Amino acid sequence: MNPKLVDVRAVTVVGYEMSGTQKEIEAMRPEWKKRFLEAASQIPGQTDGYLMDICLKRSGQLYTHCIAMEVNHIDIIPSGMSSLTVPAGSYVLLEFSGESKDVKYGFRSILSWAREHKIRLDANEFRIHVTVSDIEHQLYWRLADKKSEAIEEAV
Repeated sequence: MNPKLVDVRAVTVVGYEMSGTQKEIEAMRPEWKKRFLEAASQIPGQTDGYLMDICLKRSGQLYTHCIAMEVNHIDIIPSGMSSLTVPAGSYVLLEFSGESKDVKYGFRSILSWAREHKIRLDANEFRIHVTVSDIEHQLYWRLADKKSEAIEEAV
């Protein structure tokens, strides 16, 4: 399926955060995902139970990621986890069929599509990978926020 522009509502998630280079995060992801799935039953108020891998930001070569699940309210946050709100806004969505290890190609497709259509993506690489099933994924990449980019350029 081709990427498309969508408006996304704000979503509250609970999960584990980690930072590192892209290679460090890729190496740690299987253990991190396993640890999260073992503790996920402790998260109250889950909505659909889909696993979300969120790239919160990039600073140089360092990335901050969060593996989480959406919740409809926050009562208790399990030990070692944190909550955050995925901001509402415009995103590029690609519904991707394939193995999790190939999701990076889906994000590359979004990047190519955005360049071809002259659509500016978030410079901090705010991206969301939602695992719907073993082979069905929803990939989101937030669009650039012109207002915050103008502020950053002025500073």
